[in-house]
Amino acid sequence: MTAAGWVLSSSPALAQTADRGTTTAAEEEDEELGPEAGTKRPAGPDERTGHVLLQGRAGYSQPFGSMAAGQPVSEMLSGGLAFGANVGIGLSRVTVLEASGSYALLSQAGGCNDCSGGSLDLGLGFVYHIAQGLAIDPWISYGVGYRRTALTRSEATPGAPTTSDQVFHGLDVARIALGGDFYPVAPLGVGLFAELDAGTYLSRPGESGGPAPYGFFQVGLRLALDPVPRGTRTPSASAGTPRRMAVQAAGAGGTAHR
Repeated sequence: MTAAGWVLSSSPALAQTADRGTTTAAEEEDEELGPEAGTKRPAGPDERTGHVLLQGRAGYSQPFGSMAAGQPVSEMLSGGLAFGANVGIGLSRVTVLEASGSYALLSQAGGCNDCSGGSLDLGLGFVYHIAQGLAIDPWISYGVGYRRTALTRSEATPGAPTTSDQVFHGLDVARIALGGDFYPVAPLGVGLFAELDAGTYLSRPGESGGPAPYGFFQVGLRLALDPVPRGTRTPSASAGTPRRMAVQAAGAGGTAHR
């Protein structure tokens, strides 16, 4: 009985000594590595996943390449005003799936004094944002799309001039754009962009030959709208608990358990 009593009385003291030893070792390790050694910084709030992102844009579009076999576009059409819009849905903190569309008003070139035209394009692609949650938002995108270009010619005829339209249907096999937006306020940004679209006309009026490669280069301004205000989501309160606090909490829990 005397031996059993001695064991029972010494067990709490041994447990307390072990707990103090564990806590002291953790504190010494933190002190050796520095004051921030045991701190896990919480990730910033995700301000893109699930967000619907809208952009309107306007700029100058310059075509190049061919309209048809042996017919450079520079002989028929020149650049002009272009405007369009994008709508996207955030897939992750840095990635957006985006649908886009734009229309360019093309003017006559030196080789065709009575020509004008327009080019409509619809595309789908991915946008990669280099950062999120900052006032400056750089991005780059890649996609593919459909293009419809119309060439209008005016001809002088007795009585009244007549016009004729030729419609070209093409596939944009690469739509590469980059730019950056500045957000003076949380949901609204303004920025610059440059875009290069390369493709081929698969359907051309009066011609059944091979594909005719073309390209469009566009630069301009855009307005970006994020209807969900930035910074409204806060990280979990449990994220980033210092290791020292965790050890102390574990020690307190062990004492309460005893």
